[in-house]
Amino acid sequence: MTLNLCPPPRGSCAATAAAFLCTLLGLLGDGRARADEAEAQFVEDLTGPSAVIPMKPPASEVTFEPRKVAGPFEMPWGVAFLPDGRMLVTERPGRLRVIENGTLQSEPIAGTPEVVTGGHSGLLDVLVDRDFANNQRIFLSYMHGTKGAVNMRVMSARLEDNALLDQRVIFDSRPAIAGVDQIGGRLAYGPDNNLYLTIGDRFEKERAQDLMDHSGSIVRFREDGSIPEDNPFVGRDDALPEIYSYGHRNPQGLVVRDGKLWEIEHGPYGGDELNIIEAGANYGWPLVTFGIDYNGEIISDRTSAPGLADPVYKWVPSVAPSSLAAYRGDVMPENWQDGFVIGTLSGERLVHLTIADGAVVREEQFLQKKIDRIRNVTVGPDGYIYLLTDGSEAAVYRLDPVTDEVAARGGLPFAPGAGRTAD
Repeated sequence: MTLNLCPPPRGSCAATAAAFLCTLLGLLGDGRARADEAEAQFVEDLTGPSAVIPMKPPASEVTFEPRKVAGPFEMPWGVAFLPDGRMLVTERPGRLRVIENGTLQSEPIAGTPEVVTGGHSGLLDVLVDRDFANNQRIFLSYMHGTKGAVNMRVMSARLEDNALLDQRVIFDSRPAIAGVDQIGGRLAYGPDNNLYLTIGDRFEKERAQDLMDHSGSIVRFREDGSIPEDNPFVGRDDALPEIYSYGHRNPQGLVVRDGKLWEIEHGPYGGDELNIIEAGANYGWPLVTFGIDYNGEIISDRTSAPGLADPVYKWVPSVAPSSLAAYRGDVMPENWQDGFVIGTLSGERLVHLTIADGAVVREEQFLQKKIDRIRNVTVGPDGYIYLLTDGSEAAVYRLDPVTDEVAARGGLPFAPGAGRTAD
């Protein structure tokens, strides 16, 4: 049987299918192997993996032993380290958990806000104040509201004696809408020490191009919730002043590297992106994309356009990135310094990117289906990479590299009591 990829009459079902294959094959190159690769797509973070994407083998000799630190967690999302070494882990049903000396404390932190759950929603990210040693403050992102009117909220609170005190709402997204999926929710400090928050398009892609809607944007505000005067849309009647960049689909990772803010986001069926975020920039969704819709329909026939920011790197097929961290530490090999580590959901693997001059020069993938879907990845103060898995029986793992170079350094001892829950 011969497959004819020349497009039939425009507007037919066959034309849609042919356009899909032509688009993907044009991006991936010719050849039967590439065609098979193009068919391996995912529905990102909705129902889990639906196919097996091609594995990019590591270019180095690094191998890992993922070692369980603590669990189980119910639908965890965010993770952060306190200055004393304790770990905070959010659970989407609304709990904030503590890991201390490798042991999950049985009592969650008291005083967490009421959250809207369902779909991707709930209690999302946790960020530790840069001056925590003096003010004991943390920040939480979560979905708030009532059925049919839900928004993304950020709260500041003081953590004292296992409770959240002096709570202050410092951001509410606008408008409140019904969507509880594709929500973003990542919190991070920028290079300017302001707070940045990612917000997804809530499965209504047109919102990402509406400057009077926070959906599909990255917003910027100070630790007290006030708006910096140099935000790019301050003073305009046709834009919300918190918006820093827009045209995003579902941004899941946000981190500073070399003084620049980097972001990673889900594409649709193909077309996950790594971007450098610039003030006022439009990242194109849904005007341009490297993917198609889940039903096979073409979203846009363009992958780039004047006035729209192009991604630094893209994935076709998708890997469903869940988080982004820049590696700095003494545990991993030297060639990992200042590279990116990325957790994936449908891909169920850890991705490592080597960066040079603002570009990706090498991609490696590890741990394929070794520990389940990876919801979050972070670098601990001890220099180890920590992975938070997804699901109702999730866990935190520490990634122990096994190389002669690392072994020669001795590394740090594994925390006693790892994997236990305190009574």
